[in-house]
Amino acid sequence: MAALLSALSARDDVRVSAILLNEGRLADEARRCEIEVCVLPEAEYGFFRILSAAARFLRRQNIQILHSHRYKENFLATLLARSCHVATLVRTQHGAPEPFAGWHRAKQNAIGIVDRFVARYFTDSVISVSDELRAGIGRYVPADRLVVIRNAIDTRTVRSALSVAEAKSRLGIPAGCPVVGAAGRLEPIKRIDLFLQAAREIAWKLPEAKFVIAGAGSEELRLRRLADELELGDRAIFLGHRDDVYDVLRAMDLLVLTSDHEGLPTSLLEALFLQITVVARPVGGITEVIENGVTGFLAGSAEPAALAQVCVSVLADEKLRRQVAGEGARVVERQFSIGRAARQMAGLYRRLGERP
Repeated sequence: MAALLSALSARDDVRVSAILLNEGRLADEARRCEIEVCVLPEAEYGFFRILSAAARFLRRQNIQILHSHRYKENFLATLLARSCHVATLVRTQHGAPEPFAGWHRAKQNAIGIVDRFVARYFTDSVISVSDELRAGIGRYVPADRLVVIRNAIDTRTVRSALSVAEAKSRLGIPAGCPVVGAAGRLEPIKRIDLFLQAAREIAWKLPEAKFVIAGAGSEELRLRRLADELELGDRAIFLGHRDDVYDVLRAMDLLVLTSDHEGLPTSLLEALFLQITVVARPVGGITEVIENGVTGFLAGSAEPAALAQVCVSVLADEKLRRQVAGEGARVVERQFSIGRAARQMAGLYRRLGERP
């Protein structure tokens, strides 16, 4: 989001302002782009206070399009468009709903019904980040209001000044140790449990391997316990949230994506651009980026032993790994740059704004 706001704000044909429900990195980066930002902290404001303050902000602007990105914001944008006479509503769908159980599942289902209703009857255009996700959205949104604009990265800022050896050293890992990593939210849908189970299989064949997990989330305690149960010991390194994720990625010989579903993960694009070899389950938009054996490697099974076998085979062939990593970086630079995404987004805004 920060990269897209930056790229759009640099264009002459779009003026961008932003309403955010939390302070933080996104708000800071938007301000650095000289975007007018209205922050309405959801932990302090009730829904109706947010609605009222957002409406006051919008009435001071000359807004033609409201673009929202999550279910709460989608509903808020619909009400704001009505009250502030904004002509066009756009939303981006970043992924499928995450699975829950019990009360959370009932709540999610109710929210989903409302969100799909709003998308179908009140939204002018729904953006999907992958073809696979578009097919699912197409069950409740007409095809002529669906468009695919894939996630992208700012290739100017995805950089690490460290060598692989230096990056490993910063994590306390000897240069000669293979490093297999995971990066992302520690939530059930990411299936880091599969990563850890595959790690045990890899460790049996490559005892010197280290397994780095970068990220935080509700599953962290359970996953740490699982790592202990699997007797990974100090080979499993939980880093928590990191602001230096590119340096962490640089330390990895493999990034492994084990999610049950993904829209199109930016961590995948960042790793590929940094020439980190990726092994992934073939879910969501991942297969629209990775061609098996060409830009990365796809595991045909979610079984830990199958994931581990792919990882061990790839680690054993350094020449192939370098070749695939180089091609992955070239594909990301050609097809997934933030400049390309911003051009597509601005083009959509223009078409919607020119409607009679």
